[in-house]
Amino acid sequence: MLKTLLRISLASIAMAGVAAAGTVTALNFGGEFRQVQAGGNAVSGGFVAVGTSSLSDAAITNLTDASVLANSFTQFGDSTSFGTAAASNFAGYFTFTPSGDGGAAAFNGQEIFLIGGNGNSIASSSSLFVVRSSLTFGADAPLFSAAIGIGGNATDNILLGANGGTSTVGGAPAFQMADVGGIIPEPGVSILALFSAGLLVLRRRR
Repeated sequence: MLKTLLRISLASIAMAGVAAAGTVTALNFGGEFRQVQAGGNAVSGGFVAVGTSSLSDAAITNLTDASVLANSFTQFGDSTSFGTAAASNFAGYFTFTPSGDGGAAAFNGQEIFLIGGNGNSIASSSSLFVVRSSLTFGADAPLFSAAIGIGGNATDNILLGANGGTSTVGGAPAFQMADVGGIIPEPGVSILALFSAGLLVLRRRR
């Protein structure tokens, strides 16, 4: 009986810790229903994450190397991808609520960023969007919570990417990711590129 009560108590404490975690709601599956696209095509898969960045607005707006942004970003909670069941499997849409300790040293007082890409991470994406909220992370008092989207809130500041195009779902408006450089190709791609360059050299010599 004592062991059972102990297990229940420990479980309650664990659940209380989870319930007390701060949250950031991030979505475009609602409001203006603005679909995220890359090159005019709805993004499927990819990634979307919330966190904070040490880069200035100007550095992000003029970004030419995805790895620079990746190295400056500290993620808050779990990430998601475009077109999950939570967004009715619609490409270009996302909705998630990452949770964590907004009062931790890495986050407390830092502005909230929303970043999405067409790769499985920032560094592997050739197209990205970045939104900075005027809201900041904070300690629970009694509970930290915030919301961020793609320009849907007055506090959303679009730093990378721009409104434009038409959604493939119901003709709603769309949002275009920005193309960025500095993407390191997969090893197989690099080998093929070197092989192709070698063939060109041989042909010229002949």
